[in-house]
Amino acid sequence: MLVHSMNGWRTVPVTALFLVSLHAHAAGTCTVAASPTISFGAIDVTLSDQSSNSGSSFWVNCTSEVTAMPGLYSSSARTMTSGSYSLPFSLSLVAPGSADLPASPPGASVALARYNSNETVTLYAKILASDFRTLPAGVYATAITLTLEY
Repeated sequence: MLVHSMNGWRTVPVTALFLVSLHAHAAGTCTVAASPTISFGAIDVTLSDQSSNSGSSFWVNCTSEVTAMPGLYSSSARTMTSGSYSLPFSLSLVAPGSADLPASPPGASVALARYNSNETVTLYAKILASDFRTLPAGVYATAITLTLEY
């Protein structure tokens, strides 16, 4: 986060790290590789809402025996912290600011075009300008757990 102060600009990185767990409810298996990381980088408080995504760092590979579309959710709090300060953010599978990733099952559908193949899943995150403009400089970070049910 880039925060303006009377002494000039201070750069503060803002990062969210996500851990993925699997819950199986059907025949077949899904594998998840690489915990996705979303970094907002340096943020200029004079700008509007900020968004970022996980890029291609997160993929799911399900066998053809998985008949239902997997669902992704996170019951973790979506708040990054720096000391006693907190910065909320939203998560989506569609685009920043779109429908928020559910906090409970069945979760958002993870569309798989092919089975037995690595399918990239991109997570999008957004922080509102109204939430970060009044915060002091600092490193705001968190780790949350994502759950993939199939």
